[in-house]
Amino acid sequence: MLNTQQQQTNTDYNTTFTAEQFAKLEALTREWNAMCEGDYEHTFVGGVAHAYCDSGIMTDGLSAGDVTMLTKYFTSETIYNAEVGIDDMEQWVTQLEGNEWQTDLYTFVAAVRDVLTETQCVDEEDAMEAAMSYCWQCC
Repeated sequence: MLNTQQQQTNTDYNTTFTAEQFAKLEALTREWNAMCEGDYEHTFVGGVAHAYCDSGIMTDGLSAGDVTMLTKYFTSETIYNAEVGIDDMEQWVTQLEGNEWQTDLYTFVAAVRDVLTETQCVDEEDAMEAAMSYCWQCC
């Protein structure tokens, strides 16, 4: 059975998340906040959710570890300038390091996306934002 906060998320975003999906999102939030320190917000997941649900500025979702790796190769101006995407920097770091590297930001986003069904991703336009919003509430 969905609690009030979960029902409100489904209503606000016109989504059909199940109690099991909400439980998985809560678990991901706890896991990632324990594993990563946020760069923009005091919680990592709060920064990611802020980027998805509020600011639209993806660098708000970088972890402190992401920033440490990126500053190994790029200036702060490059990292936080919207002209170069995070995905481009990930690719360049992978080439420079000689092994695959992905930001905590995009790894967390993929984990959240894996909680959603294919139908939700296609048919429910705001499903990803709703999932991030719920994670933010769980912070």
